[in-house]
Amino acid sequence: MLLRSMVAVLVMLVTAAPSYSDDEFLDPEQAFRFSAQLKPSGSLEVRYLIADGYYMYRDRFRFDVEPRTVVLGAARFPVGQWHEDEFFGRSEIFRSDVTIEIPILSGTKTGQTIRLVAVSQGCADAGICYLPTTQTMDFVLLGSFGAPADVP
Repeated sequence: MLLRSMVAVLVMLVTAAPSYSDDEFLDPEQAFRFSAQLKPSGSLEVRYLIADGYYMYRDRFRFDVEPRTVVLGAARFPVGQWHEDEFFGRSEIFRSDVTIEIPILSGTKTGQTIRLVAVSQGCADAGICYLPTTQTMDFVLLGSFGAPADVP
């Protein structure tokens, strides 16, 4: 009798749980649209446009630059919102969009190409978390100004 009750509860839970196919979720590049630019002030501005129903974790961003001789300062984030997350517990997240400023402290010279390496992670409200995603963008330093490089 106990086994029959447990099976009945399990069947109810499985049929009551929403089912999602992979087709119902955006690819990470669509859910979290990445862009970056080099500001005249000498800092990198990284922006993510976040699709409705998705969010990104503040503590899951990492930024680096190549070559390693270039030194970055601490990333400056806007204030996010707090979210109780089944995967990572109480976390600060961003919805809609987030713009992050990263100062370049030293190690650059005019005409140099630098590569920004950005790692981020987000989830869908419907219950999946993406693996961390790495995106890159190259910039050519033009004096105190910069421009995106024509390098793929």
